[in-house]
Amino acid sequence: MRDVIRSNDVEIKSSLFQQIIIRGNGDSEFNNTINKLFKLLPPIDNLRIVSNDHNILSKLSYDQWNLLFYKETSDLKITQYIEKLNKTAAILATNYSDAQVFFEIRGQNTFKTLNKLTHFDFREKSFKSMTAAQTLLARIDCTIFKFEDHLLLSCNRSFSDYLEDRLIDAVNF
Repeated sequence: MRDVIRSNDVEIKSSLFQQIIIRGNGDSEFNNTINKLFKLLPPIDNLRIVSNDHNILSKLSYDQWNLLFYKETSDLKITQYIEKLNKTAAILATNYSDAQVFFEIRGQNTFKTLNKLTHFDFREKSFKSMTAAQTLLARIDCTIFKFEDHLLLSCNRSFSDYLEDRLIDAVNF
């Protein structure tokens, strides 16, 4: 992780997480395959997150899950996971590691800072811990993962420099 800014009680770091996009129907065969490989039972509800010491698994739509790896994993290992997943006829897995950039944001003024860039409702009653959201942030399509003590934002790599600059501006003003 690379420090982006630490100011006004907000800390932002940038990182590249390895990730696999998994498409399937969420039936018992799908759940068993995922659970066997990653020791995670896929969430049933849209925009829910489950995690363990190695991975984050979120359900982003009725047939799509996003698997993030906390620790760097070799490209060979990622390819092996994808091959194992794709052996199941009802699953389609794709390596999405190079497509997204992630920003970890924490601190007391996190929501105040992000509200300068979006109209998204960050209140606890609307955006609970261990959930995800897809919204525009500084006019960039982003996915936001909410954990107990921090947020994880992802955006397309081609927009990451622009979003990083907007995050720095929002922290400073």
